[in-house]
Order: sequence, then C-alpha cells, then structure tokens
Amino acid sequence: MFKSWIGMQQRKTEEIIFSPISGRVLAMEEVPDPIFSKSMAGMGVAIDPEDGKVGSPVNGEIVHLFQTKHALWIRAESGLDLLIHIGVDTVCLNGEGFHHYVKMGDRVKIGQPLMDFSLDLIREKATSPVTPMFLIHNDQIEQIDIELPERAERGLTPLMKVKVKS
Repeated sequence: MFKSWIGMQQRKTEEIIFSPISGRVLAMEEVPDPIFSKSMAGMGVAIDPEDGKVGSPVNGEIVHLFQTKHALWIRAESGLDLLIHIGVDTVCLNGEGFHHYVKMGDRVKIGQPLMDFSLDLIREKATSPVTPMFLIHNDQIEQIDIELPERAERGLTPLMKVKVKS
C-alpha cells in the first residue's frame, strides 16, 4: 500500500471500501430515488439488505449521526468522507426502528457494528430498503474503481478502491 506524508500525519493514498451491509449489490443507477440514481449525492454503490445490520466499511471516525438515525457519515483514515444512507425515504421514520452502537467522534474499524435497523419496518413504511453508500467531497478523489459483485458480505467484500490525491 502506498503512503504519503501530509503535514505531520501519515495518510493512506488508496482506500479500500468494504460493504457495510450483507446483501445484493446494485449500481447507484438502480436506487429508486433520482438523488442517488443520478449520483447527485456522490459516487458509490447500493446494497439491497438481507438483514438490518450495518458495519463500518473503513477504518476511520464517525463524523456525523443524523438526528433521524437513518444515515451516518464516516471519515476514512485516508481523509475520504462517505455516507451510508439506510433505505429510501427513511428520514420520515424519525428514528423509529434504528439503533446506533456508536457516537460522533468514535474511532471505528472495518466490520465493526455501527447500527441496527428494522428491515421489516422499512419495507412497510419507507419507499425501499435499498441502501446507498457514497463518497462525498469528491475533490479528494483521483480515481475510483467500483466493484459490483452479485452479493456482498458486511465488512468482508470490497466494493470500491479509491486513489486519493496526495
């Protein structure tokens, strides 16, 4: 793995991003919401979850937990920011059916449990359980390679390889 010095901190110049959820992998174009399907929010992938468990896709830090608990923002060790948005139109649930195991500022490791959600509740009350995971602040990205295997395992299946500008 290549590393570079930025200031006095050693930072990765390449980040492997693993699946945060077990399930069927989809291209962002398949998400039933144009904000995600047209990559207006950012580049990434989506997972149709098999269960309601979310693990960390990177080693990094929890930057933000949304008040409605439906999404979280993680900053990877490389400095990349990514967002995991559980389902489509889940903000309307106002936190119902979501449980976080982390708080803002927590350091996390790949695969570490971050949150649980009620898959049945989302299927019943939201548009879709399909969960986008995407990169934000894309000016840091030099190159992105996205993998779309048929199925991913939480914390084990790499979905994106990102080369970060040094």
